Amino acid sequence: MKIKKIRYFILLLALMLSACKGLPIGANSVDEEKADLTNQYSTDHLSENEASNLNAQLGAGYITNGRYDRALDKLEKALDLDSDNALAHNYLGVLYGRLDRPKLAYEQFNRSLDLSPNNSVLLNNYAIFLCDQEEFDSAIRKFKRVVGNPLYNDLSGAYNSAGNCAYKNEDYPLAEQFYRSSLKKNPNMSRAMLGLAKINYFQGTYPLALSYYQRFDALAIQDADSLWLGLNILKNLQQPDKNLISSYQLQLKSRFPDSDETKWFYQNKQEY
Repeated sequence: MKIKKIRYFILLLALMLSACKGLPIGANSVDEEKADLTNQYSTDHLSENEASNLNAQLGAGYITNGRYDRALDKLEKALDLDSDNALAHNYLGVLYGRLDRPKLAYEQFNRSLDLSPNNSVLLNNYAIFLCDQEEFDSAIRKFKRVVGNPLYNDLSGAYNSAGNCAYKNEDYPLAEQFYRSSLKKNPNMSRAMLGLAKINYFQGTYPLALSYYQRFDALAIQDADSLWLGLNILKNLQQPDKNLISSYQLQLKSRFPDSDETKWFYQNKQEY
């Protein structure tokens, strides 16, 4: 009977969590309607460790959904059940980072790594946080530990995150190295293509920037930042595609009317 109930919970968790690409913490989004079923079904038959892990994963999913209040509730519940749950501490660090409470985030990240010092998921999340805090050297060291683990299941994503961090630190040669490594692991990593397009744009190699950008455009959904980059790459070409410029302008104005990029476009409209 116990095995059947545990299998039920595994199926329930699979229904509640759906894959969410682009999330830096290795978690999934939550179907909140289905997640409410956990309030109608007792978890008493689970061990405290199993129930803690269930709540930690739900908490991480709520972070994905932007439901930080529910995330905090689930993660605190996870730690009430098992105070040594390294993932719960780590996800709580991610949450505090998003809430701009860095002191608490540091405490949670460090606690998670005290409990599981070689866990690449935990290291990757901490590295992303450190980069957000502009602690670039420390972040890059941790990213290198992550990508040095051949068993880590998202090496392409880790290389891309490391590239973003190096790019933010204006270390373009290192960023390019990381982005290229990301594409070696996954030739369809669109964000790494965008990173290489940015680097080549700022280096003035516009045809190469366009090549990477077009590969990105064929795979990814555009946002305001990427459309703005596309416009600026095109305007610097000797023979720009005016139809494509018009298309990017229209997308930027219609889809992101309140973005900074759209404001910049109107301020410099004569250049396009």
